[in-house]
Amino acid sequence: MAITSAVGVGSGIDINGTVSSLTAAEGKPQLDAIAAKTTISQSKLSGLGTLKGALSSFQNAVKQLDQSTTFQSQQITSSDEKILKVTVDPSSTAAAHTIKVVALAKAQKSVSNAEFKTGDVVSEGVLIFNDNTGAPKFSAIVTKGVNDSITGLRDAINNAKGNNSVVASVVNVDSKTSPGTTVSKLVLTAKTPGSANSFSIDASIGDARFNLNNVTTPANYATTDATDASVIIDPQPVGATAQRSVASLEFTGTDVVAPGILSFKDSAGNEKFSVNIVKGGNDKIFAAMDAINTAQGNDSVIASVINVESKINPGTSVSKLVFTAKQPGLDNKFSIDASKGDVRLTLDSSPANAQQSISTKEFTDTTQVAPGTLTFKDTTGTAKFSVDITADITKTFDPSGNEIPVDENGNLVIPTDANGNPVATTTQTVKGNNTLEDLKNAINYNPENKLVRASILSTTTPATTTETGEFDAAGNAITVTTPGITTSKLVLTALNAGADKGFSIDGSKGDTSFTLDAVNAPDNFKNTTTVATFDTTDATNANDGGQVVTRSSNTISDAIPGVSLNLVATGSVDINVQQDQTSISKPITSFVDAYNTLNKSLQQLTNYVGPGDSSNGPLLGDSVVQTVINQVKNVINSNVSSATGDFNSLNQLGITFDKKGVMQLDSTKLQAAISQNLTSVGNVFASTNGVATQLNTKLTQFLDAKGALSLEQDTLNKTLTDLTTQKADVQKRLDATQKSLLAQFTAMDAAVAQFKNTGSYLTQAFAAKTN
Repeated sequence: MAITSAVGVGSGIDINGTVSSLTAAEGKPQLDAIAAKTTISQSKLSGLGTLKGALSSFQNAVKQLDQSTTFQSQQITSSDEKILKVTVDPSSTAAAHTIKVVALAKAQKSVSNAEFKTGDVVSEGVLIFNDNTGAPKFSAIVTKGVNDSITGLRDAINNAKGNNSVVASVVNVDSKTSPGTTVSKLVLTAKTPGSANSFSIDASIGDARFNLNNVTTPANYATTDATDASVIIDPQPVGATAQRSVASLEFTGTDVVAPGILSFKDSAGNEKFSVNIVKGGNDKIFAAMDAINTAQGNDSVIASVINVESKINPGTSVSKLVFTAKQPGLDNKFSIDASKGDVRLTLDSSPANAQQSISTKEFTDTTQVAPGTLTFKDTTGTAKFSVDITADITKTFDPSGNEIPVDENGNLVIPTDANGNPVATTTQTVKGNNTLEDLKNAINYNPENKLVRASILSTTTPATTTETGEFDAAGNAITVTTPGITTSKLVLTALNAGADKGFSIDGSKGDTSFTLDAVNAPDNFKNTTTVATFDTTDATNANDGGQVVTRSSNTISDAIPGVSLNLVATGSVDINVQQDQTSISKPITSFVDAYNTLNKSLQQLTNYVGPGDSSNGPLLGDSVVQTVINQVKNVINSNVSSATGDFNSLNQLGITFDKKGVMQLDSTKLQAAISQNLTSVGNVFASTNGVATQLNTKLTQFLDAKGALSLEQDTLNKTLTDLTTQKADVQKRLDATQKSLLAQFTAMDAAVAQFKNTGSYLTQAFAAKTN
């Protein structure tokens, strides 16, 4: 309470000072007691916080030792990092291997042979970039007068929506066609190495010079093909005699395996595993190969793919499936039942025979299949499926984009403008499916087709040179060279073997040249039979053996779990594995350091100087803290009952205490123990009753929100709250006392003043009478 008066008017007493002193004297014993209790509680509370922080830091070190993976650290190195580098997951466990790097993964690089001088332009249109399966990935659009330069094309490719696979650039080089001049060429490089990341370009509606197809336009580019990285793990010369069967079935980039079940059987005819081929899912040759290799239960057959020269279409490259037994010997022979799938892959002791019909009509690039319907029938004449062929259609549009109709005579009804003049028109050709390739795809992809497979046989006649009978000025005969012509024929093969599994075609409502009828159209097709489905041999040539790993990247991280192989060059290296003693001993050293830090904190918190000395630790004599100290030391000093092998205590590992209680580590003794029996060392720390396991459990209990330390903190916080309340209550009483005393002293001072006034009056009165 504030006192405004200082010295009494009547009494001359310092009322403010007197009242304040009296009030303070009355409250001092209580406030001093509260302040002392508050200081002690705050000191304890701060000490408990420091203790919990030290325990938490100690537990972090303990946790590193409470896991078996800490004692599994290995150091894995390559014997020659110029060939192979290795990186390792610290928690992984690996064995030593010999690695032979057979090939490095390389990205496809295609340099266009088209030369561009200053001012040369790219033809307007679209370049469609396809992936390695032939599926379109993105398109680059060239617009006349906008981006029709070679650099404009480069930018159009690099900026194309969806392009995450190809980088385009331009190089300026010496011309091959005009020596002495500099020209520009387009360079296309796959962003990612590996055959799976190769690409091609369909320029059929753009500049044909940029068509990239190794089969149809090999001269357009100088291409460095993409290659896959290939390594052999633990190679060793072998001369296995395992069964190896090469399918006669030839695959081009668009061919597929017919949908259905392929059942693989052992030498006794018992099914070992099966694969379901799904249309549009795993029906491509490589997808089918992967499905076989990863099939559940397949521990007997390895499927692979080889690229060879076609026997059907000499001069072209095709792919074939190869099946090899994983183990040599007659007991490991296998067969394939494809009766519920692609029968062309039937593999048994009797090669399957199937009808094969080759059309006599030859197609060139400009030849089209007549529109209409072709109906395929079985040997009984029953229609099984049909394909519809449509012709190219040219549509005409007005300036607003509306299609212009035709009248009953087929003439365009072109609208006129406001002046009566015909409006400008544009045309667009809607592509049909009237090429031989379209017909092949329509047959093979027909969901109702369980009868026949279509392919194309192409042949090229050589160029011819003839004399005209005329001579030039030098007297040399003038000749004319006629280029060779490529023609193609449709090949149809029955999906099922046997004379009763043949087929015929009714072309009366479509292209009659494809009518297949031995009686009514005997000359349309040449029919053959006895097509062997496999070429099987019981032996393989000697090779490197081992486990072959092929990947599209030079970083292989999934061959050896936890180990990443970084391929640098071809050659052989050894991967060496040894204990990583540094990684194992480091957390043990951290454990010792963390314990000493904790012990130092405990000594400071429980330090004793003398009775009531202010330097005594804030937690001196605290029973909960003594419990924590005793339990931690008891675990550290006890033998580990769950440890097996050579060691069962920290002392045996070189961890001891000096006379002052400081934990010490004999590194030499620890390293010897690790070398002697790492498993036993790990058990001392991380086993059922391991030191780290027990400490981690107890420390978790100590630090729990409902643990003894937290409960004591809660009690102290409540005590501090109560003391604050008590202090406020005492102050409230003192304020009342101060107010009362002030009133009393003020009244006393007024009375004294009155007495003084009366005295002065009487003195003056008596003095007057005396006078």
